Amino acid sequence: MRVANRPLAFILAAALLACSVVIIAEVIGFALHHSPLLVHWTTWHTWVRSTRWDAFVVRIWATVLMVVGLVLVGLEFKLRRVTRLPLRAAGQATSATVTRRGLARMLRAEATRVDGITRATVRVRRRRAHVTAASGARGRAAASALTEPVTQALGARLDGLDMRHAPRLTVRVVPRSR
Repeated sequence: MRVANRPLAFILAAALLACSVVIIAEVIGFALHHSPLLVHWTTWHTWVRSTRWDAFVVRIWATVLMVVGLVLVGLEFKLRRVTRLPLRAAGQATSATVTRRGLARMLRAEATRVDGITRATVRVRRRRAHVTAASGARGRAAASALTEPVTQALGARLDGLDMRHAPRLTVRVVPRSR
């Protein structure tokens, strides 16, 4: 929901600004006896004065607004995805993290440093890191022989980060397709 918060906040701010400008214009028009200027609010005023609070349309709109509000509050209370993985720090006052994207880039770079690996795809989750490396060789035997060196290199890189809870590493080496 964090991604949607900024556009929704912008839309809400723009709507409040527009409503404020309209209200200011209508108040000035009412004071100068030239009302209504932009919005024909007198019909709304008449409708509101003749409608009771227990009318069906008022209940429907109140229900709709309550449901929308509860849905928005529920979405805000939903736990966010973990995007930062904690590292062990030297002192209590220090907090260090690595982003999942940054860890994926590190692991991808480390996997492509191994001789025989041409490219790698890395997906990092909170508890798992899945690496699919493509070997330069065409045969499955040659590709499977590279699994152990890639796993060792990536394991050493994860150990060097000294993470609090290092993700479990899954490595798969596939042969070159063409």
